[in-house]
Amino acid sequence: MKLAVVILAAGNSSRFEGIKQLASLDGRPMLVHCLRAYAHLGQMQTVVVLGAHADKIERVLPDWTEVVVNPNWQEGMASSIGCAMRWLHTDISHVLIGLGDQPDIQSAQLQQLIVQVKQYPRQRIAASYAKGPGVPAIFPRQDFSALATLRGDKGAKPLLVAQPSQLVTVPMQEASLDIDTQHELQQWQQARGIRP
Repeated sequence: MKLAVVILAAGNSSRFEGIKQLASLDGRPMLVHCLRAYAHLGQMQTVVVLGAHADKIERVLPDWTEVVVNPNWQEGMASSIGCAMRWLHTDISHVLIGLGDQPDIQSAQLQQLIVQVKQYPRQRIAASYAKGPGVPAIFPRQDFSALATLRGDKGAKPLLVAQPSQLVTVPMQEASLDIDTQHELQQWQQARGIRP
């Protein structure tokens, strides 16, 4: 198995009223904070897809990431996934797709997904929480062409729910939180005793 990581962070965060990827989370830009969980997975190709405000966001990213700028980011998450899929090394067997605004996910939860891939290498492996299956999720090579041609703003969700028999889920309550507004950011900080 050869795994690559794709982190989606291309949106203009209109509900956030600012550049969400750069909002301070525990002293770090939000996107950098979220990337920490993926940094501990070992050396693997890690692609961060940017779009809106790419020039400002790229400056803060760690040097172990590869940046892809999606010129069609306004079309939604699906176009960012397609953009990343065309960037992956040819020997990649699985891709782990995550978001740049899920601050509670730790590397331990991601490792749980990877453990399932080793047991079920031809299945889709997804986090499961209140909204059903979602990202972070791992897809095998046979899904790569479908991922590359997705459309709309639902990302890979339609692929996850299309064939229940092809899906293995891992309970991951941490994935239920993504920060979309300033209020949600303040709530996150207050719950952890962090000063903005």
